[in-house]
Amino acid sequence: MKVFSLFFTRIHIWSVVVMLLAPSVFAQNLVYTPIASTSVGRTPQAMATGDFNRDGRLDIATVNSTSDDVSILLSNGNGTFRSAVSFGVGKIPMAIAASDLNGDDTLDLVVATSGSDQIAVFFGNGTGVFALGGSYPSGKGTTFIVLQDVDGNGSADIVTANSGRFGYYPPFSVSVLLNQGAGVFGKPTFYETDGRNGMFPTGVYVHDLTGDGHVDVAVTWSQASWRTPNGVISLLANQGDGTFALKDEIKAGLSLSAITGADLNGDGRGDLVTTSVFSDSVIVLFQDKTGQFVNRGSMKVGFSPVAVVIRDLDGDDELDLVVTNRDSNSISVLIGDGVATFHKAGNFGVGAVPSAVVAEDFDLDGLPDLVSADSDSDAISVLLSGGGAIPLASMSTDSVTFEAEDAQAKSRKKTVRLSNIGLGPLHVSNIELVGKNPEAFALTDNQCAEAELRAGTSCTMQIVFTPVSNGSHTALIRVLDNSSGSPRIVVLKGIFKG
Repeated sequence: MKVFSLFFTRIHIWSVVVMLLAPSVFAQNLVYTPIASTSVGRTPQAMATGDFNRDGRLDIATVNSTSDDVSILLSNGNGTFRSAVSFGVGKIPMAIAASDLNGDDTLDLVVATSGSDQIAVFFGNGTGVFALGGSYPSGKGTTFIVLQDVDGNGSADIVTANSGRFGYYPPFSVSVLLNQGAGVFGKPTFYETDGRNGMFPTGVYVHDLTGDGHVDVAVTWSQASWRTPNGVISLLANQGDGTFALKDEIKAGLSLSAITGADLNGDGRGDLVTTSVFSDSVIVLFQDKTGQFVNRGSMKVGFSPVAVVIRDLDGDDELDLVVTNRDSNSISVLIGDGVATFHKAGNFGVGAVPSAVVAEDFDLDGLPDLVSADSDSDAISVLLSGGGAIPLASMSTDSVTFEAEDAQAKSRKKTVRLSNIGLGPLHVSNIELVGKNPEAFALTDNQCAEAELRAGTSCTMQIVFTPVSNGSHTALIRVLDNSSGSPRIVVLKGIFKG
């Protein structure tokens, strides 16, 4: 059973359908092209991005709360991803972040295993593979992580929001774990342990908000009931050494669910953006000359917004907003004009119950693309900026079976066809025989080796059964290409009775 909908899911009727290879959708001068979703583990809750295998392309990691694992999706460089490779991380993981924690110029991962109230650190080896480096107590039911150098020693530290899995298991708090060097962390220091009259933390933003050169922590707080007029942001000021003290409490709106920030109006001061899950809105708070945050009003988005990111989406050097809406299965885009106002550019359908969003350039065209983690679809949805000529590979079969009783029968060939049914060029980078008995089969007349297939074209490969002993033999053809879901697998089975 799926678990951990943020607060609770309201009943709405609003269906948004995105078809495979659907026409592009327009947002003022923006164009987004939906492509095939990529499966991950069960109930993805959050994402982290980075070049995990050091090939110059941005990859994605999702944390999956029901399957207790992390899925790594390596990029093909055109907005599609290889099939997810998952590894176990611990009980009920809810949050994930990526940074180089041990100074080896390779990205590592930090995962909140909220079922064990711990933080797990996984060191990367530069190939997209990660190994457990240590576990640390973090607080009750951690649901949000930020990696940032808070004590000024040049190493990324860990800041967490401990919401008891969205208000179910108090006590609630914010914790800071300082990096002691080489990716080893000290004991957590806890803040905001009084729970704020039953409210729980829903998001954390770490940035210099006081203008003193030290990063501060802004925390959103909320209750589960939308009828309660609550929702505050607590501002924890850095004392200069990675310790924090409460500086301000900002009343922002009903049931706040996420927070981020940036200098949105170009005045040199950090501003805040938060989402209100029960008023279906995003709220911008501009910092004035006195350091106070002024609520400029809310802007309607989709139903139950739970995540927000800030990026320049259209290349005009002005910051824009991207909001994920759980109950309407959509992403909202708001275009900024650089002087404190935003204009809604549209809602774009994604998978079922999106819980997180990232905006990064995954197809290397210079503009950010949008990717959501869809909790009830067990997948990510990708919206590519621009027209998006994306390849889509199709194999003529997923298995081939041979049965031979003499030497002549052994030499019979069977054909497998690889077709490009997408719109962009399909490049085959590698084909290999792997598995238990690869020596019992051979690839001949292989037209697909390093093939470049235009849309609507195909190539073939011949398979020959060449066993040297009686009995059953199995192997796999593994095809690596630049289309979603690579590598492709064809199962080979053969029985020789000679």
